[in-house]
Amino acid sequence: MSVKRFDGKVALITGAASGIGRATALRLAEEGASVILADVNEEGLKQLGQQIEAGGGRSHIRLYDAADGDGSAAMADEAAKVFGRLDAVICNAGIYRRAHFTDISAADWSFLYSVNLFSAVRIIQATIPALAETRGNVVATASTAGIHGIAYAAHYASVKAAIIALMKSLAVEYSGKGIRFNAICPGKVNTGMGAAVAALEGQDPALIVRQPRLAGRTDGGAPEDLAAAIAYLASDDARYVSGSALVVDGAQNIG
Repeated sequence: MSVKRFDGKVALITGAASGIGRATALRLAEEGASVILADVNEEGLKQLGQQIEAGGGRSHIRLYDAADGDGSAAMADEAAKVFGRLDAVICNAGIYRRAHFTDISAADWSFLYSVNLFSAVRIIQATIPALAETRGNVVATASTAGIHGIAYAAHYASVKAAIIALMKSLAVEYSGKGIRFNAICPGKVNTGMGAAVAALEGQDPALIVRQPRLAGRTDGGAPEDLAAAIAYLASDDARYVSGSALVVDGAQNIG
């Protein structure tokens, strides 16, 4: 790739060991970024770091559990010091759960919000000073579920809506410091996380998420499709974009 939009810049990517996070780390490194890779999957991080280094890039791996709020803050504080600056924070760590609404316990709600939202909150709080110095930006992985809803995953959809609201709120609050905040909203993406979720007993197939409609892509998007969109939002090409929720779903939710 000839485009080097991230030369001299540093990016932190959470949930980096697989799926969208891994594709994003590879994309940013390919475009010149030094990348800090954070995930609970240590082996996946090591493999990714080795791949980036073998390609001439710079990486630093950091084991972290998104369910640990204090750990998220400590990880983010460390990340801002590894390469001496921080230009982009990609809050991608998250989990997907499916259940009939009446079966979702208080513990289920709490855990999903802890991993998918509060980890991002703590990371952003810890990296605001570093991002203010570089006029950097945050891109958080939300979902079209946070815009349109999704059957059998009310807790997941609501937390993704909260991520969108968080990005929009921070975009206003920190506009004077030049820090940008945006959300990326994937539709159906072919990742291991989605494939691992089994169908529920008694679910109505008619209520399941619509399929993408884009010609040649009706099987769903690839992680690289999302990585390209995230790279755009995190780059100076999007220097006038803040508070957006960019939908990347192959026309899945149109009409």
